[in-house]
Amino acid sequence: MSSDSPRTSTTARNLCSWGGLALIGGTVATGLIQPLLTLTRYIPRDPNEGWNAFFAQVAMRAGELYPAPGGTIFNNYPPLSFYVVGAVGRVMGDNIFAGRTVALLSMLIIAGNIYFWLRTSGSDIRVAGLGAGVFAAFAVTYARSYAGMNDPQYLAHAIMMTGLIVLWRGNASGRAIGLGSLLILAGGLTKHLLIPLPIAITWWLARRSKSAFILWIGCSALLLAATALSASWLYGAAFFESLFSAREYSLAHAIVQIGRALRYFAPVIGLSLLAMPLARDDERAHFATAYLLSAALVAAVASGGIGVGINAFFDFAIAASLCAALAAEARWSSRLPGPLRGIEFGPAATLLLGVFLASLTASLFPRVLHEFRAVAALETETLRDTRAIAARAGGRAACETLELCYWAGREFTLDFFNYGQRLKVGRQPFRPCTSVFTANYISVLQLESKSGRGSNQLPQACNELIQQNYLPISVLGNGTLLAPRGTSN
Repeated sequence: MSSDSPRTSTTARNLCSWGGLALIGGTVATGLIQPLLTLTRYIPRDPNEGWNAFFAQVAMRAGELYPAPGGTIFNNYPPLSFYVVGAVGRVMGDNIFAGRTVALLSMLIIAGNIYFWLRTSGSDIRVAGLGAGVFAAFAVTYARSYAGMNDPQYLAHAIMMTGLIVLWRGNASGRAIGLGSLLILAGGLTKHLLIPLPIAITWWLARRSKSAFILWIGCSALLLAATALSASWLYGAAFFESLFSAREYSLAHAIVQIGRALRYFAPVIGLSLLAMPLARDDERAHFATAYLLSAALVAAVASGGIGVGINAFFDFAIAASLCAALAAEARWSSRLPGPLRGIEFGPAATLLLGVFLASLTASLFPRVLHEFRAVAALETETLRDTRAIAARAGGRAACETLELCYWAGREFTLDFFNYGQRLKVGRQPFRPCTSVFTANYISVLQLESKSGRGSNQLPQACNELIQQNYLPISVLGNGTLLAPRGTSN
């Protein structure tokens, strides 16, 4: 039997396609170890976790979710996630654990939505599995810090992708457009600036049907107007001012972020480019290409914002996963040239992506192993730190690692990042900084720096006030604890 017989070709096809999918699945399974391990452990992962937990607490207490400008606490996120996480937090007893659970489930829902969109639009199991698997694999390698982190980013994408499924499965009917636009808006009320998918949907509907496009625009405009009026009534003008809170912008920061994304996404980008020629005649490819291009543009612009990182590229990761799957499907049966002529393009592409993603996992495995071994020690260290903060904080506490103040049962008194950004761009008077750090307003101060000389999130003038008015009293596992001069003994 010749090497390119049907039986040999089928065997090679199955080995490549299912072998590649197995490697991608192994990548995802390995990448889930760390987020599952820390899901309900007292281990700080990112200050954003504490920030989101505090505002979820405020939402559940019917407090002031959008403080007036001029203070030391700011909320530049839409409100929906705080109510979702706060409600789950009441069940679990901890908003950080609740937010981590919601985020991890949302990440998996996004992968599931990619699978369902591809299946609904005509792809077979292997192609749908490839698209979903590629996204999930990048979520636990490139974006591993966000996997199971208390942040609303994945929840917003999950809601929006569900809106896409509703629109597509409903063939853009009136009912589907009504429900889909509501879900897309709900995603925007969870995390703002997620505009690539709405842009792609608008483009798709404009190309598909004039009546569907008009209905989509009408429903979206009506819902936006109703939302704006409701937000104004519930939260006041502070809601709108807070969402567009100023921050520093750096072209160098954008270049670094874009370069890192390109290094990770290079194979998928190359495969996605093969889907673009199909966009003229294929509705799915047309939509996915529009999504990819708009996501790339938004990510490139947004990534220059200080404090913006890999999450700027999440829409791009979703769109690239769709495009890569469609490109592999379109050329699935095309034979490779030369000595590989018995192998078809689609299975070979699946295998190569699996090998690439598995190599990323292999490069991260020493770090994952270290984190696995260090979990118990890190949790013990964190609990010791929170006890020290709680014991010292007879009055007000301020933590740069916000999880520590949350777990210590302290109130939220200082938003290091947003407050520092407003000072740095001239949107906030310096006076609050003076009053915060000179009048014993804060009885205990936790800084991430081991030197205790200040925070890189605050301008130098604030750090000088800290040095003048505070003394380190102990070195924590998570930085340094300071108290006002004259009260440290």
